[in-house]
Amino acid sequence: MWSGPRNISTAMMRSFQSRGDTFVSDEPMYGHFLSITKIDHPFRERVIASMETNREKLHRHLSTFSPPEFSIWYQKHMTQHILIDDNLEWTKKLTNAFLIRNPKQVILSYLKKFKLEDESLIGFIQLKRIFDYVVKNIDSDPVVIDANDILKNPMEALGHLCKALKLSYTHKMLSWEKGYKDTDGIWASHWYNNVVSTNKFISFKKNENSLPKEYLKIYKKSMDIYNQLYDRRIKF
Repeated sequence: MWSGPRNISTAMMRSFQSRGDTFVSDEPMYGHFLSITKIDHPFRERVIASMETNREKLHRHLSTFSPPEFSIWYQKHMTQHILIDDNLEWTKKLTNAFLIRNPKQVILSYLKKFKLEDESLIGFIQLKRIFDYVVKNIDSDPVVIDANDILKNPMEALGHLCKALKLSYTHKMLSWEKGYKDTDGIWASHWYNNVVSTNKFISFKKNENSLPKEYLKIYKKSMDIYNQLYDRRIKF
């Protein structure tokens, strides 16, 4: 599942993990991303030390490993962790789906956690590159689902998502136990405070705050990409 940050991606990981038949991986490319970009994210050195950072090893593992005792492997991937020179060929062995969210909501949420110095940090540029690659080389009609559609009606949205992914739907996906999970990355204490305090998807609430004017250019460019994928989302 490909998404940018602040996009209910962790809640979606929780949802799939609660099925009982699903193995989850939390942002497996994060350590590599930090080791190459030098971005000073919270717990930077601890994240790098805790993870595999060799790109080729990661690609091989993520495209060939078969988790024992599980029939589904849910890989939570952040699009911003894919660098401009990353070869995407390894994704041919995956079922690639895309979780999108309105850039205004993404930016406002991101600013509460970290400074937004350039548009690559919220992942829309990388999202477009990955989506175009999948369409051209893997699946001309990949699964796209909007975060707000899920928050408005989790049961119906997840049912349609599972059908599109050729998976069985279960009501177990609607809730999970509060708190941190052993499968969370060590960055969870900084980024996951909303998810760990809940046991289900939070009802959709439109953020009426205005974007600071210095982020309007990023917003407009991101909206162009968002709208392209939004038109191809699961509709119900």
